[in-house]
Parts: sequence; C-alpha cells; structure tokens
Amino acid sequence: MFERIKNFFRKGGAKIGMVQSLQKITDHPKIAVPQEEYQRIEENIQLYRSQFDDVEYVNSEGELAERPFHSLNVPKVVSKKLAKLVFNEGCAIEMENDTSNDFLQDVFNHNKFRKNFGEQLEAGYAIGGLVLRPYVDTESKRIKISHCLADAFYPLQSNTSDVSEAAIATVTRETEGKKTIYYTLLEFHEWRNSEYWIRNELYRSERKEVVGVQVPLDSLDKYKDLEAEVQMKNFSRPLFIYIKLAGKNNVNLSSPLSLGVIDNAKRQIKDINEKYDEFMWEIEEARRKILASDHFFKVRFDEKGKPVRRFDSKTSVYQKLKTDEPFIDEFVPSLRAKEFIESINFILRTIELQTGFSAGTFSFDGHSVKTATEIISENSETFSTRSDNVLIVSEALKELVITIFELAAAYGLHPMPQDLKVVIDFDDGVFESQDSKLNYYGKAVTLKLMPQVEAIQRMFGLSEETAQKWVKLIRADELGMDPSKLDELASKKLFGDLE
Repeated sequence: MFERIKNFFRKGGAKIGMVQSLQKITDHPKIAVPQEEYQRIEENIQLYRSQFDDVEYVNSEGELAERPFHSLNVPKVVSKKLAKLVFNEGCAIEMENDTSNDFLQDVFNHNKFRKNFGEQLEAGYAIGGLVLRPYVDTESKRIKISHCLADAFYPLQSNTSDVSEAAIATVTRETEGKKTIYYTLLEFHEWRNSEYWIRNELYRSERKEVVGVQVPLDSLDKYKDLEAEVQMKNFSRPLFIYIKLAGKNNVNLSSPLSLGVIDNAKRQIKDINEKYDEFMWEIEEARRKILASDHFFKVRFDEKGKPVRRFDSKTSVYQKLKTDEPFIDEFVPSLRAKEFIESINFILRTIELQTGFSAGTFSFDGHSVKTATEIISENSETFSTRSDNVLIVSEALKELVITIFELAAAYGLHPMPQDLKVVIDFDDGVFESQDSKLNYYGKAVTLKLMPQVEAIQRMFGLSEETAQKWVKLIRADELGMDPSKLDELASKKLFGDLE
C-alpha cells in the first residue's frame, strides 16, 4: 500500500526477535479487533466489486450450462452518491496565513488530493472506513498522502471518539523460483508514555490466506533500509487519520471500526440483485421460440460421422414436441417488465431507508428522482445523513493539515505555524443555490442582524482575516479611494469602525 514508506525512517535502531508466526493478522497479540469484523468487510468488498459466481441452468437440450449473474451493483451507486454529496472538488481547505496556505495548497496539488480523496472516500464508505497516511518522500523532499482502506487497517487501542493506535498492513507479492511468496509488512503506530513510536514487522508466507512467519526486514529488498523501531518526536497526534461513516457500528457494538454504508442493507442488496438477474434472464428467454415436432430433430450424420442438427441452439431457442404429423411453428413469450420494475423499485425504497437516503433518491426506471432543491426544502433524510458525515470529514481534514505541518517541521520542509487556523468550506451548492444564500445573508446584513464580516465568511467560506480585507475593499470601492488609505482615515476617526 505504501511503496515508499521506507523513506520515512533512518537506518538503525533496535532489533526485534523473529519468533512469531501468524495465521491471520488479527491473531497478533497487539490487535484487539475480532476476525469477524474483517470477514464482514471482505463481504462488503465483494458486493462493492459486484463479484458473483456464474449461474448454472439446464438448456433446451437437457445439458448443464452456465451464464453470468446479472447485478445492479447498488453498493457502488449508494457509496458514490454519498461520497459526492459529502466531498467534491469544490471543497476549499485553506490556512489563514498566506505562506502556510501556499505550502498546503502545493501539497494538495502535487498529490491531486481533491480528485483522489473523493474517489477513495467512495470506497471507504462502501466497505467500512478510509485511512489517510501522510509521509515524507526523502528523494523528492515532498509530503505525499497515501490512502488505506478498512481491510488493511487494524486498530490497537481506541476511545469512544477516535482510534489513537493502529497497525497498517501492506502485502507484497514476490516470485521466488516457480513459487509466489507473500510478504506482509505490519506497521504499528503506538503511544508509549506519551511518546509516539512506529514499529515494523515483516512476515513471509507461501500461501495467500496465511500471514506466515516473521522474518528480518531486509528479507525484502525494498525494506532493507527500514528501521525496526523509531520514535517520532514533536508529534501531537498519530500519523494516520481514520475516517468513519457517521453512526454507530450496530453489528459489533464494541468495535472501533466503522460500518459500510451497505452493511445494514445486505439482505436487500442480495434481493435486488436476484430480482434483477431474473429480469435480465427473462428478457433473454423472451426471444422468439420455435416449436417443432420431433421429426425435425432426428439425428443424422455427415460423411465424417459427425451429427448434423437442423437448428442452431445458440441463435434460436426451440422446443420439440412428439407428434404423429410433422409441424413447425413459432411464438414470442410475454415479458413481465412492469412487475419486475415495480419489485425492484420497492426494494430500492427499502435500501434507501437502510442507508440513510430519502425515498425517491434512487430509481430503477429513471422516474421520481428527487432534485437537490427538494432534498433541502424537505429537510430530508439525505440532507441529514450528508450533514452528519460532513462533520466527521471536516474534523478529519483538519487533523490531516496538522499532521502535514508536523511532518514538514520534523523534516525542515516548512516551519510549524504558530496558529494552525484551518478554514474548510464544503461546496453546499449541491443543496442550496448561491442566489438564495446571497439573498438570505444580504437581508441579514441589511436588517443589522449579522455583521458584514460574518456574512462574507459564511457566504464564501473565507477566514475572518480575509473577510475583513474584503470589507475594507468594499468600503474603498464605495468611497472611490485607494484601499491603503483606509487605515489612515480610520485612525483619524473620519468614519466608523471598518471591521
């Protein structure tokens, strides 16, 4: 997962005795999450990927055949919808200090953060959480941001609101002779007496489903310079940020891991996939059918002794009937499209309820889908779900910014700002038009119910310092004068407070 994490450590440090063997990562004594939680996550991954076995059936010749299973992939649609509502490229993450903000934007732009984070958030919502892991690439002297999904994240300790210690797993495949060898690096993030430590353990296995035996870090070339243990000084928080889905994990009440958005709708997702598969197969079976007497199906052989058929079963479905007189006819079976569509839409309504979306958010037939304006005007379930998750993502992004600057200070890339004021503006235009917001805040300022600085901050997602600059520029435009002279005029009390 983190190919260049070795650059984060300096060579040297304590050695660890290699005496450990693991079947599953959850067998490690430091990890407190049960294996059942990761089995649940694995099921979520399969549903998100829409991975299903082929369907066996008996064809018209009485032979056992297989066909692909048709699925709607609702988990993809639901998680994408939620991720897009919570975060998009219009989200602004800024610092009040211009120098610090320039550095932060350079980190985000270099990592294509807004694009990549939105995509990774979708997968995180689908399966059960997303981890952001900033690190320093010592070759390029840049801070990079890696992403890790819940299936590779193993909490060690946690409290009611956060995960403070965890292990992150990275699996590498290597070919040794004719064998495929699996190496698993476990990167432990721990606090010891208020000091932050990172510890690395490497395991080797010849079987994919087994973690294997612990081996020295230099057993794999890319980890040969990786330190077994390192103390990270002057860090106020761990070097990972775990983003959960809003709401309690009601599958395992004691688990620090989040549920996926589909966890409480798995039964309905299976139902809707089965109903959709039946519908697609009925469409396939509704082709023109040929009815013919068995006279047309008597087997004859060509010169080479191969049987010759009069009907190609791949291009025309047929039925043969045993009769005295030869005959041939055709018919087209009726298609129960209306019944299937109604059933699928009924199950969709249940999935909306289970996943926190308003009724009508999704539709199989393209009708009755609610607009963004309807969502907010009705104070809907979708808007409530979005608001809950925006709060979590907002806090996570602030933690990410803190970690970025602590890393930058540790490696001399940028000094630690004295005041880490982070301004995050989520693009609410998906729910609320800018015209209506402008009208609302404009009236509040006109009626003297809100300061102009506060209205500008809320309307455009600016910091207080920037909003104050805007107010001065507006006053300067009104007076038709140079903005630089406003402070001089204010000091002479030629007019009221400019703030």
